[in-house]
Amino acid sequence: SSAASDVYKRQFIIILFACKKKNKTEKTETNKVIFKVDERIEILRIAFNLAVQDYIDPEMLPCDTEYSKRVNNHFKEFKNHQLIKYIDELPNIHFDFPTIGLMYKNCESFEFENIYSKEFSSFGITKGEIDSLKPLLIDFYKKSDFKTFFNKNKKYYGNAIEKIEKQVNDEKLFDYVLNFFQSKEQGLEMVVFVELTNSSNNKAISFYDNYNPKKRATLLGNICEKKDSITTTNEILELDNNRRGTLYHETSHLFTDKLLDKLLDKYIGDLNQYKSLCENCNDIQIKDKIDHLIIYPLQELMSYRQFGKDNGHNFYLNKYKDVRKDIYIKLSEYKPENGIPFEKTYMECMELIKQSASEK
Repeated sequence: SSAASDVYKRQFIIILFACKKKNKTEKTETNKVIFKVDERIEILRIAFNLAVQDYIDPEMLPCDTEYSKRVNNHFKEFKNHQLIKYIDELPNIHFDFPTIGLMYKNCESFEFENIYSKEFSSFGITKGEIDSLKPLLIDFYKKSDFKTFFNKNKKYYGNAIEKIEKQVNDEKLFDYVLNFFQSKEQGLEMVVFVELTNSSNNKAISFYDNYNPKKRATLLGNICEKKDSITTTNEILELDNNRRGTLYHETSHLFTDKLLDKLLDKYIGDLNQYKSLCENCNDIQIKDKIDHLIIYPLQELMSYRQFGKDNGHNFYLNKYKDVRKDIYIKLSEYKPENGIPFEKTYMECMELIKQSASEK
């Protein structure tokens, strides 16, 4: 009947609308900060620590936590493994070494992702050394029963990073950075790989996820002032001003890296003119130097505006006598609410850098 037909049509329209609504929801991407402990990094950090622990500066030793004691107890019998000896003998080995773990597909095969070969020079490592590491890593992984050790500690890893991840999300840190750059982009990810025995440094990871422009990663060391000065924050990570600044810094690269590439040819010009700012540097290092001359003051400006953290603010205004002070002042003039794109300020900062390089 006609009435029955009308009811059917209405039901069909409702179902179709519901499906469309669901599909639209599924495609909505959110921006997020994710904290992780990754076994590829962890196995290389443990191997590195075993290789250098007998002669490293005491101030650079891992935080003396319950976890580091479990690490030592489990792996001490493998201190003479060939992998440990090989790492010890690598000529250019440094604290950033464990980051290359992210260039492997997994810990079972340690198959290297060839797209990352361009990163060898920045790590001071060669393709031959990477190839030599593979069988040693496979053997160490199996003989030390690393998989069991890592799985046994998963609850600890979860507890260690749960609080700081919640703090970052509750604070809407990513939203603050997005608003600063006037960005409406969706689906961005900042992945923070935490090293719970690393007491020395943080490391930016620009090559993460096959150079996906929507994703960036950083290595966050669980830094303690002294090896034996243990507090709860060495076991349960919390968001403090230093870690907040690191996240402002690394998340900003999601925007400034694109700006740098966009402006490189038509605005920055011949990179040789910046040699005075970065002696004996290659083109990649010069680009990095230019970008960081802007990024470091930028993270301090963000901290100052958001929380009134003024030590960095005062440092750039009162201590520096070079181009960094001028850059900080120029950045301070930028206000997202005025609607003028950040790109304009970034270009003006690069002009200051260009002038400074020409005067040296």
